[in-house]
Amino acid sequence: MLAVASTSIVYRATATVVLEDMGPALNQVAVLYFEDRSAEGEFQYIADGLTEGLIRSLSQVSGLDVVSRNGVAPFRNTDISRDSIARALQIGSLIIGNVEASGGQLRINAELVDGGSGAAIERVSFQLPVASLIQAQDSVVQEVSRLLRTWIGEEVRVQAQRGATSSDIAWALVRRGELARRQAWDLALHDDLSGAYSAYLSADSLFQQAELGDETWVEPVLLRAEVAYSLYEIVDEPGEVLAEAEAHVERALVMDPDHPEAHMLRGIARYTRWLLRLTHDEAEADRLLDDARIDLEFAVNTDATLARANNTLSHLYYQRPGEEVNVVLYARRAYEADAFLSAASDILSRLYNGYYDLEQPGQAERWCDEGLRRFPDDPRFPLCQLWLMTTDLHAPDVEEAWQMTERVAAAAPEQESPLVMGEARLLVGGVLVRADLPDSARAVMAGARLDRTMDPELDLVFIEAYMRVLVGDQDEAIDLLKRWLVAHPEVDHGLEDGMNWWWRPLQSHPRFGELLRGGV
Repeated sequence: MLAVASTSIVYRATATVVLEDMGPALNQVAVLYFEDRSAEGEFQYIADGLTEGLIRSLSQVSGLDVVSRNGVAPFRNTDISRDSIARALQIGSLIIGNVEASGGQLRINAELVDGGSGAAIERVSFQLPVASLIQAQDSVVQEVSRLLRTWIGEEVRVQAQRGATSSDIAWALVRRGELARRQAWDLALHDDLSGAYSAYLSADSLFQQAELGDETWVEPVLLRAEVAYSLYEIVDEPGEVLAEAEAHVERALVMDPDHPEAHMLRGIARYTRWLLRLTHDEAEADRLLDDARIDLEFAVNTDATLARANNTLSHLYYQRPGEEVNVVLYARRAYEADAFLSAASDILSRLYNGYYDLEQPGQAERWCDEGLRRFPDDPRFPLCQLWLMTTDLHAPDVEEAWQMTERVAAAAPEQESPLVMGEARLLVGGVLVRADLPDSARAVMAGARLDRTMDPELDLVFIEAYMRVLVGDQDEAIDLLKRWLVAHPEVDHGLEDGMNWWWRPLQSHPRFGELLRGGV
């Protein structure tokens, strides 16, 4: 029994399950979103709050590897079997549950499930007054940790959630606001921008009421900053809502100057302002970028598990030539903190690119393979397979290269297809070079060219220049580089830094020296 007033607990053990020594470890855990079994669905916000509080608490236990809420979100309200979910998430233990209410009492049922077989291991049920929401969250956390201790055979200690707020009303308002914010995100995803805007305003109103319910609680203030930031993509004046997001963060930092998520949100808002070029003063833009970096680095140094902050830092460093090591460092941290982040495909692509730029094809291949496994319909990952085929990592296989080109064609969006396919064919040319078929390589490269209307940034010209280096056509490579540099006089071209290893065979060519001195 829990030492909690007005709470009754009922345990029901299930049959013992004999496990084979295989599959994901038992301490790899996913908490699926609890179901709301009330007649009108009026307690969904409670079910969500209990789930997310449980994920947050278990994630702080060093002995557990807990799937983030981004990872379990796709499995809300689905009929997918438990063992199939476990295989998809690559976990050994599942926590499922539901909430129902009757006569002013909230009943919470939680169940521990073996991920390998889908069989229930043990269940726990308890009830308490509907109004005791913080108490309910603490009870769920403690009881699930007890189940996991029994199942895993290791100590699993978690701290109660109480202390963030003592107000059940404020807690309920925040959970209702989170539900409205999720609905807004879904509406925006389906291009209902008007509906999304209204839902975001509803969420902000609920968070504002939560602030009034507990003026010492920083979470509703930060959630108002999140709402304001989310609006920048659907309003006419993004600068205004980004400024509003920063204003909320500033209020939060008065309450807690070292709050890592507050620094993260301010850094993200500042970096977004920089990306949108909302200031035309170059010195001010440089300060904005540096302030964003400082905020984000403070956030990850305070809490290394902040995946969004690590991902944004990786993206920020990607804008700065010569920072490939930091690009990779923060991208890896982001992926390790939350492999199911909405930007996971971008993170994997950046990891591949970062290691490729660092001339580490083995590591690049690891992340390219992971991207292809997880996102087979993203053309970037069959493309990175082709790029790796142009290196000395493996023996050249022309047939496999053409097969990978077909995968690129199947995945490429229609509007991007000509450019993407042109890149793929150029890379097949590089594979043909490695297979000692130079004439065939030149023919394929020539056939991949597009006119300026279809390749306005001359991306294929730049890529072909490198493929010409591979085949030994140095003068042709330099001519192509000249064309590209004329079109991009303002760009740091990377001929000396970053991608320098592409051009090593040209270092002794006198015309390449002229190119570096600006003789285009």
